[in-house]
Amino acid sequence: MTDKKELIMSLGSNCDQEICMSEAMSRLRDMFGNDIVFTEQIWTTPIGIESESFLNCLAFTHTSHKLEHVVKAVKHIEKMCGSRKGARANNIVKMDIDILKYGGQVLHESDWNREYIVRLMKCCPFTQ
Repeated sequence: MTDKKELIMSLGSNCDQEICMSEAMSRLRDMFGNDIVFTEQIWTTPIGIESESFLNCLAFTHTSHKLEHVVKAVKHIEKMCGSRKGARANNIVKMDIDILKYGGQVLHESDWNREYIVRLMKCCPFTQ
């Protein structure tokens, strides 16, 4: 375990959106406790695929776990929400959780310019 690092994640679903989002948020709350904060959920147009609209939000929290542990845990949550590689090949994304920031490390750099990320980042409790 190390010092607590800020953690920002994006969540998105284009199939059974409300159900999958609720399930993922519940599992993330179980993992991070009362420290996790979610933004509003917004509908977005798919980027780079043809599919139903996505339901997206951001999650802000802190963790003392190493990045590798957090990645493994969120991939497990995606699977628990029904995400499968075969379905993704057919543009069905039950749940996608991307780690955007871990401590001082910025990940998924191209996502930071997406309109919905920019909009939802304005709710970031770390910058207020």
